[in-house]
Amino acid sequence: MEQNLLTTEQVKNYFQVKDTRTIKKFIKQGLKYIPIGTRDYRFDKKDVEEFAEHLKELAQQELIAIYPVRTIKQKRKSKTINIDYEKLRINRELNKVI
Repeated sequence: MEQNLLTTEQVKNYFQVKDTRTIKKFIKQGLKYIPIGTRDYRFDKKDVEEFAEHLKELAQQELIAIYPVRTIKQKRKSKTINIDYEKLRINRELNKVI
């Protein structure tokens, strides 16, 4: 039986982070691992992918909490206004107080 175990460095590359402190933070948040010695870990690839999905779900929940559905506005096309400058000039002249 072959297991796809990833090193800490490979997990850092998977999440595209520079520091192992982020991986330790993920471990505290629930990323499953196998301890190797006192300072090294191995991670099952399936567990890492499940944890990434979990992070996506958390991010979506945070967005929904910040921006509820009723406050999201759809983009509307702006109306183009055709201005007849000659009529505008005539109206200004007619509205002048003498």
